[in-house]
Amino acid sequence: MWQYDPSLNRFGTTMALMLLPYWSNGCIGSMEGLLFESSATTPYHFLNQAELSETPSEPMVGLDYSPVNVIEGIEHLQLLGVKYFMASSPQIQEAAATDPSLTQVASTGPWTSTVGGSTTTTTWKVYEISHSPVVTALANDPAVEVGIRANQSSWLVPSENWYNDPSRWKVFLAQSGPPGWPRVAIGDPSPPQHHTAPARVTEVRETDNTVSFHVSRVGTPILVKVSYFPNWQATGATGPYRVTPNLMVVVPTSHSVTLHYGTSPAQRLGEGLTFFGLLGLAASFVLPRWRRRRRPAHAGRRLSAT
Repeated sequence: MWQYDPSLNRFGTTMALMLLPYWSNGCIGSMEGLLFESSATTPYHFLNQAELSETPSEPMVGLDYSPVNVIEGIEHLQLLGVKYFMASSPQIQEAAATDPSLTQVASTGPWTSTVGGSTTTTTWKVYEISHSPVVTALANDPAVEVGIRANQSSWLVPSENWYNDPSRWKVFLAQSGPPGWPRVAIGDPSPPQHHTAPARVTEVRETDNTVSFHVSRVGTPILVKVSYFPNWQATGATGPYRVTPNLMVVVPTSHSVTLHYGTSPAQRLGEGLTFFGLLGLAASFVLPRWRRRRRPAHAGRRLSAT
């Protein structure tokens, strides 16, 4: 996560830091990407940006943006499993220096640039965020919101209200789940706390399309801080189930669990239709030529003789 500032236009665009994975050879990721508008996790990123930037972009309308609040912003990053935070302004850096969850691990600068007659000098400081695991066991069962739907018009408002109130984070809200999880009304501010048996998560491994880990006991809900999408499938666990703000929970049935990004029925249908469409297109080119070659050579001579 990096602090937003309009002066990033000096790099050609305020989105230039999306290239962090490229310039760091994949060592440092970016919460924003070229297709970030397509993710249901995007609103929560911009809520974080408002808390961690003096002049945030606030590009999504209708969200309940907060003023600068570095401590709460870092708590949100921990909730999402973010490992690093980059700050560029003295005000944010001073607040970051007092946050016990942050440890400065690098800095770069000062860098001076002049654009349109305006000179900017910036020193970036990079902080590592503690207590921000990608996979962790839950202390309470999530509560299923009865009647909640997958579309943003149904999901976003109750999820945003939950996200903006850290006192409610003890119980995640779910779109669906096992029968043993409590059921509540949509947006219920005080769902029951069904405590779970403690479990330890180890051997977490991530690739571009998989997350695997080992658990010390089965049956305890495990939070995976990766954006939920229906294509995710679990081996060695039930789920994944969508939980607030847009993460995944699985319930292990084995000590070894793997989530992989597979294909959905809609995707397979689309691929099948594309295949037959390409097959029909190829046939429209091949069949006429084949028919011309199959036409008898004397057919033209008979026509001229008559």
